[in-house]
Amino acid sequence: MSSYYLCRTECAEKPFYIESIGKNIYSLEELCYYFGQYIYLIDESVMNLELCKWTGSELGLEKLKNRLMRALERENPEEFVLAVFQECGYLGRQELKLFQEQFAEILMEPEEVRRKMKADYLVEFGRYVIALQEYEKILSGQKRGKMGMQFYAVVQENMAAAYARLFEFEEAARCLWESYQTMKSKKVYEKYLRILPLFLSEKKYQERLEQIRADRKGAMELWEDSQSIIQEGMEDDEKETRSQEQWRQLTDHMKTEYLRNTAGGM
Repeated sequence: MSSYYLCRTECAEKPFYIESIGKNIYSLEELCYYFGQYIYLIDESVMNLELCKWTGSELGLEKLKNRLMRALERENPEEFVLAVFQECGYLGRQELKLFQEQFAEILMEPEEVRRKMKADYLVEFGRYVIALQEYEKILSGQKRGKMGMQFYAVVQENMAAAYARLFEFEEAARCLWESYQTMKSKKVYEKYLRILPLFLSEKKYQERLEQIRADRKGAMELWEDSQSIIQEGMEDDEKETRSQEQWRQLTDHMKTEYLRNTAGGM
């Protein structure tokens, strides 16, 4: 974790690795911070036997270890998290009460909502592949889902953001188009037109515009914008053959421009 904490308990020599976000923690306070800040990421990646053993072997907290193991056996996440907070007094009485209420409410939310929020957090941590797996699980149950079409359209839109950050622009475009087909959002439609030039040739781009009956003037302005970005990269090096690293930098620049132009929606 990146912040500093006043630790009242021992710091471990060997950290506990939270697999879902790819982070090490060294103290109980860091674990409390994780619980408090990323409540939707409280799952089997932290509530498991390995964490129980770690609190005993690395932190020397045998009583806490036993409490956590009993909570696991009872499949009681509230008891598990509460035991950690109570051990180090990370939260005041009122703060702990508010957290308990919020956590209880979350546990009552539909699984699709909790899974989406988890995936959104994972995107923030740069865990795009894992986030996409969570989004896919939501969509796989869409036919029997109870969330309404707008919810699934937003999931598709957020999936596009994750794919874009992986340079998978074609997959991102597919998700945006499916989202647009569901809700006919103008914002999503504009994002879709912006991303097409990042992977289509001009001929294919023109064909796609014709297929979807897009406003050609506005769409071609987006095409020209993408070409100017490419030209900027080409001007950095006059050589006809560009190295793989140079192409990576160029693509990264294109991605940054796309994400900047669509900021706030994904």
